[in-house]
Amino acid sequence: ASAAMCDMEIKWIDDSRGMDVEEFRALCEAHKDRLAALMVTYPSTRAFFEDNIQEICQIVHDNGGQVYMDGANMNAQLGLTSPGAIGADVCHLNLHKTFSIPHGGGGPGLGPICVRKHLA
Repeated sequence: ASAAMCDMEIKWIDDSRGMDVEEFRALCEAHKDRLAALMVTYPSTRAFFEDNIQEICQIVHDNGGQVYMDGANMNAQLGLTSPGAIGADVCHLNLHKTFSIPHGGGGPGLGPICVRKHLA
């Protein structure tokens, strides 16, 4: 929503069958002069761990973008991975799922925002 409010062009990527990495690479390369970021929910809302997530994040970085990870489902990551391990630059730990905090009324999620050193 924030990107749309800033009049940025948003590209939706259908990953319902997993990410087509070569198609994604071509998209990033085609937009590298204007690529701002990839927003990724990891694991996905469908509880899918993308096998190529580190490569996907690297493709974004190679084309000048940053990776924003929606950390709504941190419970699923515990013991398996972390935002830093996959290559995320920013992660909002939206604690409504992790700590059963109510998430209603249209307000912002509650929780810390973690960033890599180059953004601090």
